[in-house]
Amino acid sequence: MDIRALARKAIGTARKEGASQAEVFAVSAVTRAAYVDDGRIKIVEEKSDQGIAMRVLKGRKLAQSSSSCSTAGEAEACARTAARLADRSPQTRNYERLPSPGRVTVTVNNRDPAVSSTDPVALAELMKAAVGAALDHGAKVPKALLRTATIESTVMNTNGVEVTNLSTLVYAELNAMAEGAPAGEGICNYSSPWLGGFDPEAIGRKVAEQAKAARGAKPLEGTLKVPVLIAPSELADMLDGSVSFSVSAENINRKRSAWGELLGQRVASEALTVTDDPSDPRGPLSAPYDDEGVPTAVRPVIEDGVLRNFLYDSYNAAAAGRPGSGNGVRRRATDAQYLFQSPLGCGHLNLVVKPGTRSPERTIASLGEGVVVEKFAFPTVNPFSGAFALEVRLARLVKDGGEVGAIKHALLVGNIYEGLRNVREVCSDAATVGSMVLPTVAFDGFEVIGSK
Repeated sequence: MDIRALARKAIGTARKEGASQAEVFAVSAVTRAAYVDDGRIKIVEEKSDQGIAMRVLKGRKLAQSSSSCSTAGEAEACARTAARLADRSPQTRNYERLPSPGRVTVTVNNRDPAVSSTDPVALAELMKAAVGAALDHGAKVPKALLRTATIESTVMNTNGVEVTNLSTLVYAELNAMAEGAPAGEGICNYSSPWLGGFDPEAIGRKVAEQAKAARGAKPLEGTLKVPVLIAPSELADMLDGSVSFSVSAENINRKRSAWGELLGQRVASEALTVTDDPSDPRGPLSAPYDDEGVPTAVRPVIEDGVLRNFLYDSYNAAAAGRPGSGNGVRRRATDAQYLFQSPLGCGHLNLVVKPGTRSPERTIASLGEGVVVEKFAFPTVNPFSGAFALEVRLARLVKDGGEVGAIKHALLVGNIYEGLRNVREVCSDAATVGSMVLPTVAFDGFEVIGSK
């Protein structure tokens, strides 16, 4: 049964069960994937899933339910569950109306026909080429995957919202190992709506070079307090745990944001501009509507270092007495299976860091001394305080504009909120990492602490 027909059936049932308002997020996805294990293609698969997530209001009593769904009976059962849960739910303080229809403000194209037409066997051939390229450059690939998805989502509610988003998703991850004493590890990812940008030879070569560099890296002795460049692949998680966390209206309302009282004030270097841009075709979550059916908009978050906007879904907008900004999100940037099971969150669609004018190489050439971090063990920061102490798996030492060695088993220590105020330079490269597009960024004020 078509997902729009399922949505209408669920809404009709919710009305019969006493709902004053009802909303359905209905999604259908086809996922294809090729998995590498021990250097060989082990699994090639295609999966389809379809389901609905239901929100029901009875006055100000809000409840949610979700279910895989392909028949009218399953849609009706999901609606009845939500309605019964609403009877038992406490009243919300401010939320009494689901979103109303709004005017589209952005045009988006992030649906790649090649993703829909490429079968899993073709994906396996791409992965074979990537594994072969890594081997040619001196590293094995113990594990890897290439996954694509074609996604159709519809949001429908009793206030007249009825919108559909169509998108595609490509995600790859390669883990390489360069044998030796000690062995070296490399990890590379690819995120995009577009399959054509996935170059198996290039990513295979890159992950092999990273693994070989890690094999030759030495533990750092002593402590360095020098400019630190952080690669986009690692910086994305750090910004997600700081910028994204602190501008989410959910965290503003819960008094958990470090920036809750700083709207209109400087929170970062003048070199830093960050925008939630749902029109950018590089973003897997870019869309003209969010996952509540609210029109999205290009929205400056940080402009020349000044905090300009928070991001609101409808629930947190109502709690703050503000209009929603089109930032209710269920979809994910790295996979598309069972999206109807994802809870509605308040966050960005596609966070874009404005690039600078110089390449990382030119920035490095200008440094007397510095560290270029390519891989952390796990790049997380404390979202409340901003503090971090991250294990460096691979970094390059720079002196007088040139590389003088590679290090590992060190800690990068600092505070991301202070670091954002001390951005030395934003480079000109740009990579899509999940739901972010960002370049390499150079920071002052961090310490690199050796293990000896």
